[in-house]
Amino acid sequence: MEQILELFLKNGLRPLSLLPEMAGLERKVNRSEIAVLLMLHFRGEMTMSALASELGAPLSTMTSLAQRLVRKGLIVRYPSDKDQRIILVQLTEEGMQIVSQARAIIEKVFARVQAALSANELKQFLSLAVKIGKAVQGQEMGGTVAPSSKIRNIPIDD
Repeated sequence: MEQILELFLKNGLRPLSLLPEMAGLERKVNRSEIAVLLMLHFRGEMTMSALASELGAPLSTMTSLAQRLVRKGLIVRYPSDKDQRIILVQLTEEGMQIVSQARAIIEKVFARVQAALSANELKQFLSLAVKIGKAVQGQEMGGTVAPSSKIRNIPIDD
């Protein structure tokens, strides 16, 4: 399930926005902010550039997003002790509370999926979901590079 959640994070949590349970949480923070908070929960303290890379966002976008989260009191930003040019980010207690709420919603949804599928179907679903997510992201699959998104012209006979 962690792999599925990570795919959601890297793709903007779009599937979760369809859930009515997320509406209350999204009044406090938007999907992008939830993704940042969840990523920090999974990875712990991170550099801004690593966070941007993990979520597939430009550093400038991540910086403005982090500034909003700092104003809301959900994360802290501070310079690294080793190199003052490197900015680190970490969750605050309030940020952890939001993460707990988001995880509870996500776990409820996954529990509903588990209840609807047999053990074998669930195993197949998880395997396929991870494989599809990696293919969509263009990651390597089984030692081969995923097909490129290059558009090809296919001749059609009249």
